[in-house]
Amino acid sequence: MLAHRSTRRRTCRIVAAAVVVCAAFQARRSGAQDAATDSDTAPASDAAVEAPVHATDEPSPADEQSAERALGRADDDMPDPVADEGERTGTAEGEPLPGRSIAANEIAALTDRACLRALLREHVPIEIVRRSVAGVATPIRLTGAVGGVRYRASDRREIHELMDCRLAVALVRFSRMLRHLGINEVLHYSTYRPPSSSAAARQPLQTRHPGGMAIDAAWFVRDDGQRFNVERDFHGHRGRVVCGPDARVPHHEGARLLRSIACDSARRGLFHVILTPNHNYEHRNHFHLEVTRAVNWQYVH
Repeated sequence: MLAHRSTRRRTCRIVAAAVVVCAAFQARRSGAQDAATDSDTAPASDAAVEAPVHATDEPSPADEQSAERALGRADDDMPDPVADEGERTGTAEGEPLPGRSIAANEIAALTDRACLRALLREHVPIEIVRRSVAGVATPIRLTGAVGGVRYRASDRREIHELMDCRLAVALVRFSRMLRHLGINEVLHYSTYRPPSSSAAARQPLQTRHPGGMAIDAAWFVRDDGQRFNVERDFHGHRGRVVCGPDARVPHHEGARLLRSIACDSARRGLFHVILTPNHNYEHRNHFHLEVTRAVNWQYVH
């Protein structure tokens, strides 16, 4: 009798565990978040399971169309030749910025299925996180290069490499531009930083880093192995204009390259927010590149 009861208890525990796993997977697919989850209490790899994107629900025609719009065409993400000439000659940095991030608007508006479909279409190697991650709608982790560019956290902490699917789509388009500039690797400080329990309780879907919607890019590595460091090579001045006809770029190879990265991203509308060392002391050593939901503006400084 005791053995029979013990077996029944073990069976119940197994079934309960399976129910929890299934519920977490369903919550991820619907975008529901568990505000009480504290993602910094355990290594992110303990909570992630390898899964192909095509294991999700079949996308609808509307999802396919929105994925196509968000990805754009490869030619859309070429560096700006007018701005490149201005940066080279030390005259005006380039034309005025558009003031709107059309590409980022399309990316931010993607549904979960359309977002994952976009990554599948571009053959982006990802790991889908099968549990809810505090603040993040569709958590994923990159497992390889995106369009020939590898992104990795400088501290190699896996939790800092988690991101929302929509940021990964923005990186697809960012990578196209970086490859034209000869960049094959980006080292960053973080994409995801967990919100506090109280913040997650107040707002289950977070923005910026707590939502996995921003990357703090600090180093850009070129095909020849040369590294460009934002803190050392940007050569900006706090408070001054970064891009456009009123901006000036020093006669320095690293400064010109980094200004191209920031300003061409802005002209292509790849991110809603681009912050550089010109913004404040906290951004002296990185570019903050962010996708924001439900906005129709662009902020670059």
